[in-house]
Amino acid sequence: MKAVIINEFGGPEQLIYTDVAKPVPRDDEILVRNEIIGVGKPDYLMRSGNDPYLEDKLPGLIVGNESAGIVEAVGKNVKNIKLGDAVAVLNGTGCGSHAEYSCAEERFAIVLPKGLSPRQVPGVLNLQVAYALLYEVGRGTDGHSLYIAGAAGGIGTTLIQMAKDKGMDVIASASSEKKCAALRQVGADCVFNYKTADVKGVVLNHTNGRGVDLIYDQVCGPNFKKQFDYLADFGQIVLYNWLKGSPELDQLDTIIKRAWHGNAIRCFSFHAFDDKPERRLANAQKCFEMIRDGRVKPLVYKDLPLSEARQAHELLDAGKIIGKLIMHP
Repeated sequence: MKAVIINEFGGPEQLIYTDVAKPVPRDDEILVRNEIIGVGKPDYLMRSGNDPYLEDKLPGLIVGNESAGIVEAVGKNVKNIKLGDAVAVLNGTGCGSHAEYSCAEERFAIVLPKGLSPRQVPGVLNLQVAYALLYEVGRGTDGHSLYIAGAAGGIGTTLIQMAKDKGMDVIASASSEKKCAALRQVGADCVFNYKTADVKGVVLNHTNGRGVDLIYDQVCGPNFKKQFDYLADFGQIVLYNWLKGSPELDQLDTIIKRAWHGNAIRCFSFHAFDDKPERRLANAQKCFEMIRDGRVKPLVYKDLPLSEARQAHELLDAGKIIGKLIMHP
């Protein structure tokens, strides 16, 4: 079969499209004929060597951790998935999906609801993270409004749609007019370019000075504490990526001094569900029902052939993706 492998960590130039042996499922695994393959930040971490658990898999590591397709074989211990099922896979082992076929443990696969095809669920991880951010992590506030910066990616565009489906007021920003246009397309109520606008001014103006109930922060870093200036009383900041590192320790003092506002901070990683497979499965099914019912329509940036995986990763590294980038074998 065709697959994309790396023999050493590095940039997109390390990706090799080649022939490898078709995998055989173990007793607790399924074999999936992939119809779509997601490309996202976990794949960058894997390819670049920032995932500490994959070094012993070199050379010949097949990149990729999310896909959707049809089950072609099942191991003898697999109980709830059968031949011919359409499934979405978020491979907890962290690799193997940039290929025509891939194996995954049963616990990492989700059978799609009747009437939903693999091609309708691009961005398996994006869907589940967005749902968890809104319905699991975002609890404990009034929850009427939210702000998400850098919202043009797969998680952001999905989160906006889910929030609007829930009846929330959504403020979103991006780094270019093209990306801002995409945010308007998926339903955000207030959209602006965070590079040129006064974030505090825009948010407070839109909320009539009240501030926003939920802030989803994937950047963090040295400017973290500025967000408290436009967070509503009893509001919450949710950290989920730390792209610019953790806040400085002295910023804790800012939080303590604002105690009378009842603000909160929560940190989230999807690994919170690693030991909660039933909860993860239930959340995923709700995501897929939203897609089937037309309440959420994943925004696809490009659908490239697997043979162009190097181009896909170049787009990923350049930050040019709006919505979700997918590939097909």
